[in-house]
Amino acid sequence: MITALTAAAAVLLVAAGLGKLRRPATAVLMLRTVAPPHTGPRLLRVLVRGASVAEIGVGGWVLAGGGRVAGALLGSCYLALALVAARLASRAPGTACGCFGSGDAPVGVAHVVLDAVCLGVCIAGVLAPGRSLAALIRTSGASGPGIALGVLLLAALGYLTVTALPDLATSRRLVERTR
Repeated sequence: MITALTAAAAVLLVAAGLGKLRRPATAVLMLRTVAPPHTGPRLLRVLVRGASVAEIGVGGWVLAGGGRVAGALLGSCYLALALVAARLASRAPGTACGCFGSGDAPVGVAHVVLDAVCLGVCIAGVLAPGRSLAALIRTSGASGPGIALGVLLLAALGYLTVTALPDLATSRRLVERTR
């Protein structure tokens, strides 16, 4: 179970890294709000691209090989993301996250909670490491495709939590005001 949850967190991180590599502009704008005042835009772009490559590498390592070190690095990524999300949610509410490259979903409680949950999963995986997702699927016979699908669905739910849920909540508040 922890292997599948850790893999879902890794898939989500890889997707975020790929999205920011393709479209870093929103993440650069977000980073500008938490960076020191005189940080140049070029450095911010380099930082976003570097972080994106790191996300892809760490997530890929977790998916392919697993283990305590990979899990600890994945947890470190989610710790950093949770801290940035908490800072943005408290000091610059409404700031678009740029987590997946494009999109203007604001950073909020959903981001912090998702990152904290993923961090908790990573801690559990470090304390009681299982096999990598690749090994789990390979040795699960006919259940392997179902496990892979479950991991992808969990990652998709995480994605929707930080991209669609904030817009849905805003729409709901608008509808409730008109009643």
